[in-house]
Amino acid sequence: MISSKCYILLITMIVLLAGCSSQQKTVSLQPTPSLETTESPAKTQQKNAGFLAGKNVALLEAREYPWSTLGRLNVAGRHFCNGTMVGARKLLAPASCLYDLVEGRWFQPKEMVFVAGYQRDDATISSAVASYQIAQGFTPEKKSLKSLLHNWALIQLTNPLGDYTGWVGVTNQIQQDDLIIEAGYRRGWEHIQALFPFCNQHATRITLCPARHEGPLNRFSLTEQGLVLAPSNVIADQTYQSWNLNSQPVAPQKTHYVSPQAQNSVQRLLVDLKYLEKNASDKKEALLQAQQDLGIPQTGQADSVTLYHLLKRLNALYNGKPVS
Repeated sequence: MISSKCYILLITMIVLLAGCSSQQKTVSLQPTPSLETTESPAKTQQKNAGFLAGKNVALLEAREYPWSTLGRLNVAGRHFCNGTMVGARKLLAPASCLYDLVEGRWFQPKEMVFVAGYQRDDATISSAVASYQIAQGFTPEKKSLKSLLHNWALIQLTNPLGDYTGWVGVTNQIQQDDLIIEAGYRRGWEHIQALFPFCNQHATRITLCPARHEGPLNRFSLTEQGLVLAPSNVIADQTYQSWNLNSQPVAPQKTHYVSPQAQNSVQRLLVDLKYLEKNASDKKEALLQAQQDLGIPQTGQADSVTLYHLLKRLNALYNGKPVS
């Protein structure tokens, strides 16, 4: 006969083994399902969530262009910072992220790994760092305004991740009517991309933008072609030219791991803009109706043009104010 202590020990081991096996999940590399997909009402009800996850923030599907151009630069197993693809092998990140203030040294390239389109522990699209350059004028020990304005590093990757993720344009100029957003990975939300769609040049930061203690996010202008990095600390003209930066975003050339269209974001925007009911299955009809109302080509595709106009309509609807 088994004693009560042995019986309790046996039950505990079974529970622990079951817990370990339940965590071993296979990661799918398939693109987000097409808007044309039709499913049962029960599944549709679950999937047709709105775009906004709160009053001022949306959580993104990082494996869709243009969000796939963003990622995490992991440094020496100690910390991470937001990085943005600006070429097939080129990445922009804060220079301060690459310096160890405690040891008083720059981290070595071999201590860094960049993960593009990072989503919930899925680090499939990653590359080691080959080398990096620090913008002239940045001094890590100093927190002067001049140094902060030059807080940029151009990082060369060993693998051409940009072919799979696309990359952003870069500009120092923004116009009054540009669709400005902030996006990236935050403290407390390290494993998923967050977008602040109302955090623009007209916004009240305290209500519509991420809290400063959660870490800085990059500022972008969303265009009909994709994302354009429009940093608050503008990149010096000399640095911009010597690093051969360009204002035009580029879509992925290879779509093995990334969907070339923001299908998930477009579908959820259709819900928030009342084109698609949460329990509806005819997503294609809702998309065509939205494209007709927006006065853009009725392609039936969740392309960058549609994403831009839907997000612009969302901004106009709430006029830069939180959703009630």
